[in-house]
Amino acid sequence: MNIGEKAVASACLLLLAAALTGCISKRVVEQPTCSAFEPRLVEPGPVPLREEINVLALSAGGPWGGFGMGFVTGWSEVQEPAERRRPRFDIAVGISTGAIFVTHAFLGTEYDAVIREQLFSMSTQHVFRRRSIAAILVGDSVADTRPLRRMLEKVITPELLDRVADAWLTEGRRLAAIAVDMDCGNPELLDLTALALQRERPDRVARYIDYLMASSASPIAFPPVFVDGRMLVDGALRQHIPLPRQIVELLGEHADPAARVNLYVIVNSPLMTVPECVRDHVLLIALRTSDLWTGERSIDSVALAVLDAERRGWRARYVVASGVPCEPTPPADDYFNAAFMQCQYEHGYRAAVASESPWHEGLDGLPSAEDIDAAFPHPCAKP
Repeated sequence: MNIGEKAVASACLLLLAAALTGCISKRVVEQPTCSAFEPRLVEPGPVPLREEINVLALSAGGPWGGFGMGFVTGWSEVQEPAERRRPRFDIAVGISTGAIFVTHAFLGTEYDAVIREQLFSMSTQHVFRRRSIAAILVGDSVADTRPLRRMLEKVITPELLDRVADAWLTEGRRLAAIAVDMDCGNPELLDLTALALQRERPDRVARYIDYLMASSASPIAFPPVFVDGRMLVDGALRQHIPLPRQIVELLGEHADPAARVNLYVIVNSPLMTVPECVRDHVLLIALRTSDLWTGERSIDSVALAVLDAERRGWRARYVVASGVPCEPTPPADDYFNAAFMQCQYEHGYRAAVASESPWHEGLDGLPSAEDIDAAFPHPCAKP
């Protein structure tokens, strides 16, 4: 096909896409609102107030999520010094990739084997399948994520949700995920504990999985998830990690204002944009623009979380998936490359059990341009 034929073909596709948009019916949401999603816990906790509260925040990160999975399981093995031991989490919140394994991380070390099995059985084909061009033109995403739902259906069971519910009833512990309401543009806190408590609800497990799928539904790439008619997408569209102002909602009005809050953030990304020699084409420039935006948003989210936590008198610690040559970075058609994710898992595990503490405090742990220059040669330079 010569250049002229390609131009004609492209024009035809654009005309077809324009024509198809006229066939798309407008969505209607009953009782439209931008308020919080139900169910939501509002009553006081069933246990006495604690003097110390431990919070786990799991970030977005795509295939770098293997780092967080490995770190959590390695953290369970650390015994000395005492301050580096993995605590029981009173609150856990996940975004995107972090939401996929936040339930098992929240419930405790006995679920480490499930997390590891989940990671080592994961690959691109277990997360999504690319749609045909025709399906993309009439659909809402490039990929079909039914494989991810089937994978979650194996590990998110009624018995698991009973454990989540019991964690609240016996210990006052809470669990949530974050997604973005596409219509309102707001990051929404999805109360997984409140949903788990509805034991008689026939769609309890399905809706719980909907929440996890919504939190990780990267727009355009993955289809949005509709909850009560409202369109939900990846929480990372607005923020890379859960923020203190959202965690405060889970602490509730009845929390002891004098309690010591320890915020542990696992950042499932290197907090830097890996250099790449960008080819001069509109689609490749668009993809690279998305990479740069994602990298900057992740750094901003960590900085905002640390500063907000310090303002509230909390102790904030974070660990970052950086400093390991898990290469190459997975391409778009094999984004959840099994070898890459397993490399990240091993990196996270080693970071957790290392003799030197992996935790950063303050903003000194954020990468700089000098760090990137030291780690990577210029990608367009001649060998």
